[in-house]
Amino acid sequence: MSFSLWIDPSFGASGDMLLGAFAEMVSDPEQALFPLHDLGLDDWKIDFTETLRNGLNATKAEVTYGETSTGRKWSEIDTLIKDSSLPAQVIDGSQRTFLFLAQVEAEQHGVALDDVHFHEVGAVDAILDVVGTWLLRFALEDEVGVIDGIAVGPVGLGSGSVKASHGTLPLPAPATIGILKDCPITNVNTKSETCTPTGAALLVSLANRWGNISTGYIRRSSRGAGTRNPDDYPNIVSVVLTENPETDEATTSKYLIETNVDDVTPEILATTIEKLLEEGAEDAWITPIIMKKGRPGQEIKVLCSADDLDSLKNLLLVSTGSLGCRSIQIEKTELARTFETITLYGETVNIKVGPYGAKPEQRDLLRISEKTNISLRQLSDEATLIFNQKSK
Repeated sequence: MSFSLWIDPSFGASGDMLLGAFAEMVSDPEQALFPLHDLGLDDWKIDFTETLRNGLNATKAEVTYGETSTGRKWSEIDTLIKDSSLPAQVIDGSQRTFLFLAQVEAEQHGVALDDVHFHEVGAVDAILDVVGTWLLRFALEDEVGVIDGIAVGPVGLGSGSVKASHGTLPLPAPATIGILKDCPITNVNTKSETCTPTGAALLVSLANRWGNISTGYIRRSSRGAGTRNPDDYPNIVSVVLTENPETDEATTSKYLIETNVDDVTPEILATTIEKLLEEGAEDAWITPIIMKKGRPGQEIKVLCSADDLDSLKNLLLVSTGSLGCRSIQIEKTELARTFETITLYGETVNIKVGPYGAKPEQRDLLRISEKTNISLRQLSDEATLIFNQKSK
């Protein structure tokens, strides 16, 4: 049994909204958040209250604290988290969240990463919002079982302006825009801030993929409330826990890289495909196409994981001399399979067995064909017959 989470930030998100939503998902949020004391922050308290936002029930998280400092450097927060005795996965997630924030701040203000100074984000409440959300995410997993992944829907963004430590800023805030680069967004028709930089960073670091809720059975749901209660939309973020159906297939998030070429020789194309597969591509292929001005060309496609995306894009461009490529996030569905063996003409043949049939491995048949001069078609038929008789 496994589970998936879906976060719906279509009306926005903030650190306290996500903290409230995840608190509602677990049976004892106060106990789950007790490790926050390991951070060494003084004189703070988190209260959770039931409230209404535009007529919908939601949980409001409110952090109160006595500290009066003007924030912290990113390096201070990173050390604070790293040196704590929090669970390793909570430390990792919290560090990644603040790193997203720091990288965007460094880029937008033209300073080194270690010199980034957080104002609102460096306050005690922002630190507790981030680390607390990660604690609750894994507390939920401890309660229900393995959470395979977290999907996040399009992020709702408002417009207008907001006062911050740097003065009046346009909305969405520049940091929020930077953090949500390449992420799906949607419009909230309001002249106010719906998604804060902290909320955006949490969404990006929590997400395994962006998109719709997974197929399954809804087991729990919750809503976290923002501070304001506008009349025109519910100021909430929703979280849904689904139990994954028992199935013989698995859906994973992959990337498809594409480029079009019309001036690459067949020898280079063949070598490129071979190199891509050697360097981690799950599949790579070439499709003939007609390009502009009626020229025949080839479309090269590469299927890969997120970990290999950048290296394979670079390999594809270097190998072909193409001036650009496209990358698209897709879902790949794989049926469960096992491997069995049979003996054919004294040689071992591996059989790939799926829920709807079995197929002998081509390389094994080719090896036997070279030794016996028997056609691949005949060997395939014989291998399948032997396997079917063995399976009865």
